[in-house]
Amino acid sequence: MSLQDKIAVVSGATGALGRAVVKKLLEHGVQVAPVYRSKDGRKELEDFLGEKKDRVYFVEADVTDGNRVQRAITQVIDEFRRIDVLLNLAGTWRGGKEVWETTENDWDLLMNLNLKSVYFLCKAVLPGMIEQNYGKIVCVAARPALEKRYRAKSGAYSVSKSGVVVLTETIAEEVKKYNININCVVPSTIDTPDNRKNMPDADTSKWVKPEEIANVILFLISDDSKVTSGAAVPVYGKA
Repeated sequence: MSLQDKIAVVSGATGALGRAVVKKLLEHGVQVAPVYRSKDGRKELEDFLGEKKDRVYFVEADVTDGNRVQRAITQVIDEFRRIDVLLNLAGTWRGGKEVWETTENDWDLLMNLNLKSVYFLCKAVLPGMIEQNYGKIVCVAARPALEKRYRAKSGAYSVSKSGVVVLTETIAEEVKKYNININCVVPSTIDTPDNRKNMPDADTSKWVKPEEIANVILFLISDDSKVTSGAAVPVYGKA
């Protein structure tokens, strides 16, 4: 699984999953460009990485803004001349209400951050990947995108993550002649501090750890998975 000297853009890099992924990438010799929105988030990532932080190229952008995303991707290309890998890890959850009780603000938030950001980032990196005839993209969906029993009271979230699966499948069909692979991982509940805080009575032994998902992502961006594209890969742990 040689990833040495690949150039990777990572959205959602300051979250629990993003931090684990960035660390794994650095351990495998990848040059990482984490996308961050807040200075506090960047500081938390720097603290998590320790001395490894000096090997990353931070890029500031709001991934729900297409113009800012394009500027950020241009910045990375100007620095490294290319982008080999795009990891769409940015996302959030809102739930607990039926569809008819869901606010427009929550609906828009989930569609913009979970789905529209993937569209913006793919739109920005794909022309360069097509030109170089190489690229690896991984997105993050969620279990409700595949299994309807988890959708009740998470309607907007489920729709946004289902859109990630369909977008992944669509792009895979459009770019398969350009040696570009795009897949998505589909987690159940991820073992993060926030989830432990919000679900104190849950059996966390069944949750999937960020580092475990990171290992699957590493496989999907390696040439060992070159025959796989358009897949939605479950990463459920024991759930």
